[in-house]
Amino acid sequence: MPLRKISAGQLMLLLFLSRIMHTMIFRAESFASGTPLMLGLLVSTAVEALLAIPLVIYFSKGGADPASELFPSRPRLLKIFYSVYFLVIAGTTVALFTGFLQSEFSNVVSPIFSVLLIFAASAYCASNGVEGLGRAGTVVFWLFAGLFVFMASVNEGGFDLLNIRPMTENDLSPFFEYLADGISSAWWLPMFCALGENLRSGAAKAAYGYLVLKLAVLEALLFLVTIILWRYVDVLGYPIFALGAYAKTDFIQRFDAINMLVWAINCVIVVGTYVFICTKPSKKPKAGSYAAAALGAGIAFISYKSGLRFNDGVFLIFKAAGVILLGTAVPAAALIKLGLKRRAEK
Repeated sequence: MPLRKISAGQLMLLLFLSRIMHTMIFRAESFASGTPLMLGLLVSTAVEALLAIPLVIYFSKGGADPASELFPSRPRLLKIFYSVYFLVIAGTTVALFTGFLQSEFSNVVSPIFSVLLIFAASAYCASNGVEGLGRAGTVVFWLFAGLFVFMASVNEGGFDLLNIRPMTENDLSPFFEYLADGISSAWWLPMFCALGENLRSGAAKAAYGYLVLKLAVLEALLFLVTIILWRYVDVLGYPIFALGAYAKTDFIQRFDAINMLVWAINCVIVVGTYVFICTKPSKKPKAGSYAAAALGAGIAFISYKSGLRFNDGVFLIFKAAGVILLGTAVPAAALIKLGLKRRAEK
C-alpha cells in the first residue's frame, strides 16, 4: 500500500491544533501580569526554532522515516518509543480536558463517558489515515479562527492598555515557569518526526510556518486577555474560556456551549493524530488505532484520578526529554547518517 501524504499546510495546522489544545486546557493559577507570559512565549518560540533545525534539514534533504534511517532492519523499536510518548500525551490531554468539562459543565457528561467517547471518536479518525486527519484539521482550524476573532470583536470587557506593564523582579518566576512549560510542551517536534514521512514536501514551510502562526495567535490571545480581563481571568482559570465569558451578542448571551463544541472537536482531531502516530509500529493500522485508544483511555483515567498536570515536575521532565531526544536528537542522528550514506554513494 502506498504511503499516504499530506501537504505542508495540513501538517502545519495539525501541529497548531495540538498546541492550541494545550492552551485550551491550560489553567492559570495566577494572572497578575501578562507581560512575563508574552515574553516567555517569544523566547520559547525562538528556542523551538533552533531545536527544529535538524528535522527541517533532514526532511528537506529527502529523508524519510528517521527510525528507518537509523535502524533499517529494526525501526519498530524506536517507533515504539514515539508511541509510548504520545500515548501518555494523549491520555493526559484527555484527562485535563475531562477535568475542564467537570469544572465548567459538571452536569453535562460524566468523566468516564467523556474519556471513552473522545477516544472512540479519535480512534475512528485515526483509522481513516493521515489524509482524513489533515482535511479535518483544516476545517477545525477555521472553526477555531472564526470563533476566536468573533469573541474578540464582540467582547464586552473594557480594553485597558495600562494593564500591559513592564517586567519587574516579581515577574521573573512566572516568566521562567512559562518558558520551561513552553519548551517542554514543544512536542510538535517529535510529532513532526513521526509524521514527516507523510509530508509531500515543504518541511521548512510546515515547521517555521507553524512557529509563526503559533506565536502570532498565542501572543494575540495573551494580549487580549491582559488588556480585557487582566486579573479577572483568575475567576475562570482558563484564558480562552475567560475571553468567551465576556463575549455577548443580542442572539448569543453566553459562548460556553459554542466554546465546548469547538474544543471537543479539536480534542478529537488532536488525540486522533496522536493515536495515528501510535499505530506506526503496527502492521494492522485500523486494529492498532482502537488498541492504542484503549491504552490511552486507561492512561487518561489514571491521570484524571491522580490529578496529573502538564506542568508537574516529573511530567515536565518526561515532556522535555521527549522533545529533546525524539524531536531533536533522533533527526540530528538520522541527518548525520543520511549525509554519510550519500557521501559513500558518490
